Amino acid sequence: MNLIVLKRFRNELIILGAIIFALSAFFYKLSAKHFVESKKSEIISSINEINRVNELKKLWKDKKLSKKANIFKTIVPKNKVKLFKKSATKVVASYQNLNIKELNIVIKNIMNNPFQIAKLKIDKTAKDSYSMELTCKW
Repeated sequence: MNLIVLKRFRNELIILGAIIFALSAFFYKLSAKHFVESKKSEIISSINEINRVNELKKLWKDKKLSKKANIFKTIVPKNKVKLFKKSATKVVASYQNLNIKELNIVIKNIMNNPFQIAKLKIDKTAKDSYSMELTCKW
């Protein structure tokens, strides 16, 4: 009896199987498209990050940056420079008896250049007198 019913609805069962197959193929296509788009956006963001890192690398490894570090020696009068040492990628400077204006000039110079501050110590020695220790890398 069961086989007779199946033979009677054979065409309808084939159509039902084809519809189920078509729907599963459609949903597979949608999921594959979503996967490809997500990977594409991930690759684009990775490329943008690499380009950003390259631009920062050019900025931080600038050969002129070493010359810009020499300004720490001449930015204030020579009698106020207690110590100045410059190596290939590092500057150590120590100042004494700086007034507020000179201190601001030194700080502004540090902030306007891509130096990595390793040590910055500012002490107030008198009412309008400051001492400063500075170590910068690049």
